[in-house]
Amino acid sequence: MQEIKCRIAPSLGGGFAGTPYSAWGVLPYNSETDIEKPCIFFGLYGLPDFYTLWGHKGKKWILWAGSDITHFVNGYWLDNEGLIKVCPKSLAKWIRLNCESWVENEVEAKALKVLGIEAKVCPSFLGSVDIPISFQQGNKVYLSCSGDNFQLYGWDVIERIADKVPEITFFLYGSNEWKTKHPNVIIRGRVPKEIMDKEISEMQAGLRPVESDGCSEIVVKSVLRGQHTISKIKYPFVDSYANDEELIELLKELPNKDMPNFKARDWFIKNLNKFSWIH
Repeated sequence: MQEIKCRIAPSLGGGFAGTPYSAWGVLPYNSETDIEKPCIFFGLYGLPDFYTLWGHKGKKWILWAGSDITHFVNGYWLDNEGLIKVCPKSLAKWIRLNCESWVENEVEAKALKVLGIEAKVCPSFLGSVDIPISFQQGNKVYLSCSGDNFQLYGWDVIERIADKVPEITFFLYGSNEWKTKHPNVIIRGRVPKEIMDKEISEMQAGLRPVESDGCSEIVVKSVLRGQHTISKIKYPFVDSYANDEELIELLKELPNKDMPNFKARDWFIKNLNKFSWIH
């Protein structure tokens, strides 16, 4: 079998539990020597990523990473201000004819389908699924933020609802810049990954209040620990919500849950990383 390569978009953020190379059994891509070998293109954030994809002569898979779909649908920028953009329709037609697209949830699939790209859906996780169940009854909820785009990651949602669920304690990871007025909101900020993993393993729910997203590690790790995960994006056997009121109701129910969410955990273990390039 011909070895499979993987090109990771330079704009794709880090901090994952592992790498595509270890999780999928693939090798790093070299655009000079691997141009005819089968390759996964992980993330398409701009024209440089697309140009590399377009120039590749071998089998082409795309794993869309989340926010790259927004960049693509809105049109890649040709200037620094976004005043001149590339219409995505022609690029989408070429991708539809020449590539096999994969996404991590139905929200992403629907966004690409608007441009005629039919994507296969499969949640991914780059770490080991051998995470033991650690759920115990309680009231601690955690969420994270990449960079300081607090609104994108829903930290403003917590600020809106925290006083309506005083029985819940929220732990916010990823930035020290956020300020809160609520005693039940704890700003943990940037901490080493090992410390965060230990702390969240003793909590009751990972919360991902992001409307357009890949399959977040917050969701996957929470599910694998048997916690009662809450996600804005729907996944099988995972609690989801449409508005603040529904989120508040889910949070109020959390302290009463005394058993792990086995159904969600079993589903994710059976369905993670079931990509066509993995044998």
